[in-house]
Amino acid sequence: MKYLAIFLASTVVAMVSSVIITYYLIDRLKDTHMMGRDMNKVDKPLLPEMGGLAVVLSFAIAVNVMLILVDNHNALIYASIFACLGAALVGIIDDIISIRQRTKALIPFILAIPLGIVINDSTIFLPIIGDVDFGWFIVLLVPFGVTCAANASNMLEGFNGLGTGLALIISLTLAIISIMLGKWLPLIILFPLIGALAGFMIFNAYPAKIFPGDTLTLFAGAAIACAAIIGDLKTVGAILFLPMIVEFFLKARGRFGAECWGEVDEKGFLRYEGRIESMTHLVMKWGRIKEWELVMIFWLWEMALAVVVVSLVYIRFLA
Repeated sequence: MKYLAIFLASTVVAMVSSVIITYYLIDRLKDTHMMGRDMNKVDKPLLPEMGGLAVVLSFAIAVNVMLILVDNHNALIYASIFACLGAALVGIIDDIISIRQRTKALIPFILAIPLGIVINDSTIFLPIIGDVDFGWFIVLLVPFGVTCAANASNMLEGFNGLGTGLALIISLTLAIISIMLGKWLPLIILFPLIGALAGFMIFNAYPAKIFPGDTLTLFAGAAIACAAIIGDLKTVGAILFLPMIVEFFLKARGRFGAECWGEVDEKGFLRYEGRIESMTHLVMKWGRIKEWELVMIFWLWEMALAVVVVSLVYIRFLA
């Protein structure tokens, strides 16, 4: 109970920090002209970009507070923090100068290698097959998973609150499962992440006042992957990432050149007439839909996945 109280306190610290930093960051980004157009609005307003910096800073503050209170110097935690903050740095650079896709994949991979080295469990549960021991290959498989999660999280974005909401739902689900199974280590990552995302959501939800940028999407994906890895929840994490995995393969059809958004009419309804290279394109082809409705569809899909995963974990381990 003592640790749970500390974890919850870290969530509050992260959330309050995120609200304060984001509020301050909006004006600072406007001053530096770090702006982008909101393509899903009729008037295409300019909004500050790189808002994910507030999430990263809030996470760092809360994690440091938690590590002081918990007094846990586990190498897995430090390797995880190194990997996810490294992914955040790649996102910051990409938001400022725009870097190549292969670079966004390579650098997080390299920075996650220490996590692959210190990981103490080389087995992964595969549906139908069961537990598979990957031995020393886990040293490469772990950073591969981190960079895939970071970049997959970056794929399904482009609508107010979409990426932030998906990351928040996945983080909450992993936290619930970790508590159910008595796995406290991943909570050192997850609770600060949940608080930071929740605080940022106040400004990023429809109608958004700030964009997350690659800073948030790369960081959140990497942080979630690290939490799943150190909590031995790799299969659970992969299932929760199914929407992003599907999005990856759809984007691959167009060699990753397609954007998620479509066109907006004078009443704010979205439509898309081209080749389907994103799940958002498919939703927009179903009929007249507004931005907040599209985002809600993806949130509900992720929530449904979360319910299924939590139920399966309960049946397998606790029933």
